[in-house]
Amino acid sequence: MTDLRDRLRGFSAPLSPDGKSASYGPPPWHFAGRSLTVVADCNPDAVAALVPTPLRLLDGPARVRFSVHRLICDLGFGWDFAQTHPERCQFHEAVVGLAVSHRGQEGYWDPFLWCDGEAEIAVGREVYGWPQRQALLNFTEPHPQFGWRPGDKAVGKVSYYHEPAMRLSLTIDRDGGLGIDLPSFSTFFTERVLPDPETGSVTRELFASEMEDVQTGGLHAGEADLALDAPELQPLKPYQVLGGWTNTIQWTKNRARRIASRLVDADGRSVG
Repeated sequence: MTDLRDRLRGFSAPLSPDGKSASYGPPPWHFAGRSLTVVADCNPDAVAALVPTPLRLLDGPARVRFSVHRLICDLGFGWDFAQTHPERCQFHEAVVGLAVSHRGQEGYWDPFLWCDGEAEIAVGREVYGWPQRQALLNFTEPHPQFGWRPGDKAVGKVSYYHEPAMRLSLTIDRDGGLGIDLPSFSTFFTERVLPDPETGSVTRELFASEMEDVQTGGLHAGEADLALDAPELQPLKPYQVLGGWTNTIQWTKNRARRIASRLVDADGRSVG
């Protein structure tokens, strides 16, 4: 008799005999798309309260990136799959990024992240620990023939639980970026939270991921506005909005490196 475990295949759930029902395949995953980012200086105490040990905020202003992306990802199945399965591989994502470091390595910690792609939410939470939440996202595209022009407005909106959560608005007035000192789009820190259904304890694992082959283009910047409506975002209401930009981007996400792990009980107390 064939063992059931030998008949079901796939890198992720759901498994099936042919292995083709999985939500996503193994790394690397390849991304390409367009981004809108607004940068603001926020309350350093509120920002620090969102950063887990052993990460720490960078010295200087508590600078926060608020971004909305419109992306394509091959989900580990290859670019041909992405081209022939737009319903699975095209999605929006919104991220709040805090500039942090770990043992001298600078990067971003993302305490809040929303997405409208089922597979992206699954792989983000299950594999890396990105705090993906299902949301409704909208994103201004440039004119399909003229591209971005001075005076154009780019807007990103996030709503969840049928309520507005975040709104970014950029008025383009120049080519290029803002010249703001921020970590590059390379290192991201995430924490995977794995509840144990048998004991009720939770394993919390901190990872560092390096984005590979990052390429950006079509950079346009200008003055920006930021509205934060979600209750969890209220402590981050900015002291000053520094501006924003829009750009195209592509990168490869591969495996991650575990930098810390601990076991906690249901109340968050360390037990091992």
